[in-house]
Amino acid sequence: MVLSPSLENHIVPTYELLYRLLQSDKETIDVVIHNPYLLSNCRVPHNITLLVENGVKDSTIGRLLRTHSRALDTKKTYMLKLVKELKDLGFNPSKTTFGIALEAKQSVNKTLWKEKVDAFKKWGWSDEDVIEAFRRNPQCMLTSIDKINLVMSFWVDQLGWDARALAKGPSALTNSLEKRIIPRASVAQFLLKKGLRKKTASLTWLVVMSEKLFLD
Repeated sequence: MVLSPSLENHIVPTYELLYRLLQSDKETIDVVIHNPYLLSNCRVPHNITLLVENGVKDSTIGRLLRTHSRALDTKKTYMLKLVKELKDLGFNPSKTTFGIALEAKQSVNKTLWKEKVDAFKKWGWSDEDVIEAFRRNPQCMLTSIDKINLVMSFWVDQLGWDARALAKGPSALTNSLEKRIIPRASVAQFLLKKGLRKKTASLTWLVVMSEKLFLD
């Protein structure tokens, strides 16, 4: 229960910490209402402090609070292990991608993580390709196995393109197949057929570029 910890020694300081990260009383209250354990669990402020000490920006922690606050509700030893693992993989704690990678590691259990790795490998990726893709865009490991297979099937079986290209441009996996990937792939095929785009050019770039840049 929220009222069990000391109001003066825990709840108020924790609320002030959350407010500093979220920059709004309304947003702080909303987050606490939906996640009351944030004020009652001493692990949350301890892990926030740990992340700050390791160079993670307030804005990144604020994003975690909004989208996946459970990532902060873990044992300090485990959080330290995750931070070290992500640093060893080359993630910069000062970048937003560090928070996304932390979210992915926290929300995808080991069994599901292996199943997703196996799904990628079924389409010809190596373990190194999976790591490269995760480094480039950790959201790819938050993509469902069904979505991975749908995108890969379209990319490889229907378009005849190299599946490993998606390891270098994994952001394509996070886009809508129907609304983004299929329409833009059609444009890419047209350009390739007319000789207006080199075969060696990045095909994933056409999928992930902004709408404005694509239309220009």
